[in-house]
Amino acid sequence: MKNRKINIAVAGAGYWGPNLIRNFSGIDGAQVCWVCDQKSGRRRYVEEKFPGLPVTNNLNQVLSDSNVDAVVIATPVSTHRDIALAALSAGKHIWVEKPLAHSVRAAEEIVQESKKQGLTLVVDHLFVYNPAVAKVKEIIQKGDLGKLCYAESGRVNLGPPASEVDVVWDLATHDLAITYYLWGKVPEEIVAYGRRFHHPKLLDMAFLHLIFDDASTVMHHVSWLCPEKTRRYFVAGEKGSLIFDDTQSDNKLRFIDQGIDSRIGTKDDEMKELFYKPGKVSFPALDRIEPLRAACMDFLASIQNGQRPRSDGKAGLAVVQMLEAAEQSIAQGSRPVRIGV
Repeated sequence: MKNRKINIAVAGAGYWGPNLIRNFSGIDGAQVCWVCDQKSGRRRYVEEKFPGLPVTNNLNQVLSDSNVDAVVIATPVSTHRDIALAALSAGKHIWVEKPLAHSVRAAEEIVQESKKQGLTLVVDHLFVYNPAVAKVKEIIQKGDLGKLCYAESGRVNLGPPASEVDVVWDLATHDLAITYYLWGKVPEEIVAYGRRFHHPKLLDMAFLHLIFDDASTVMHHVSWLCPEKTRRYFVAGEKGSLIFDDTQSDNKLRFIDQGIDSRIGTKDDEMKELFYKPGKVSFPALDRIEPLRAACMDFLASIQNGQRPRSDGKAGLAVVQMLEAAEQSIAQGSRPVRIGV
């Protein structure tokens, strides 16, 4: 497959599908050769937006095409398992929209089949490809933040007009993916709180509390009730803290050192000025690349070179494990649910 373009088929041309078509079509090492969608209106949209691109409502036609190297799955989560397994059985590498599947069992099946077939599996955890999040990971690995202590995130906005999943599976997926990327492991325990206010059946507000085996902890807040969009992730280490605010046009990432507190260690008989000086704020330089473009390039490189993608099946399964644990905790009156042990 080296030295030739990778042929991509996109299954699903709804909200996210056109972005995937645009990005894969714009990369030299790839070309989109099929788009599949069950809705006639979406097929007509693709035909108008991307003239000359073959469109069909028959997935079997796509999977039976020997020219197709990989299938990008951008369909509702309830369909991920069946489409992913069919594509893998047909010998196609797969990209799966987040979350990987609707249950841990289904996610495990996809991961196991990809390993069995020796095919690449990437999950579209878009935020781990964000330059700011990648820089946070780099700073942590260098030791500049010290031991991780605590993180919190807020991801709120008005809810979608229609959804088959609640706010936890819709929004918390992003922040759980970031947390797994930064910590490199799943928590021991999750306690989640969720309520339904505006939506008749689905949770539209939740708090997820993650506790790790080293006593570090993370709190995620998600909501469909706020008219002002918030996309904020804060992480504190022993040497300082980082704040990622994706709503900012510039300086999305801030590093704040520990500052100076003369009160620490002061003896009873010591005479000195007591003061607290806030930490110095700096703005790490970030790569200038669209996160989705970076994710697409990682997928293609993994197919070409066999390298492990940043957001692989293991990461996808870990996020579904956390989502399912949060779901169980809420269903059980916010009781702690053990995970990862």
